[in-house]
Amino acid sequence: MSYAETIKQHAGVQKRVEIIFSQALEEDFVQLFKEAEVATRYTKLAGVMGAGYSNPRLGDAIWPQLNLMYIIYCNEEDAKKIVEIVEKLRLQYIGEGIACFLSESTEV
Repeated sequence: MSYAETIKQHAGVQKRVEIIFSQALEEDFVQLFKEAEVATRYTKLAGVMGAGYSNPRLGDAIWPQLNLMYIIYCNEEDAKKIVEIVEKLRLQYIGEGIACFLSESTEV
């Protein structure tokens, strides 16, 4: 199947999941994604800086840590599994600051 045919096959309304978390947690996320067989297609943004409800992650001398951001487009079932993973890791790593946003998007 060609690239254009693959895009058309997956076109339409999908869920968009954005997860922002400390780089230190990536291994845990990746392992749980593999176990749940989700997030096999994603966009990863490294070196993400910001301030939310936990300590800032600015990559400087005062706040040296950085975040990662994953953007995942998937069906509703996979989005639910991803949200469950986020909730599990939030309980495991209280205070680490794991942000997750869920919205709808349309592939054209």
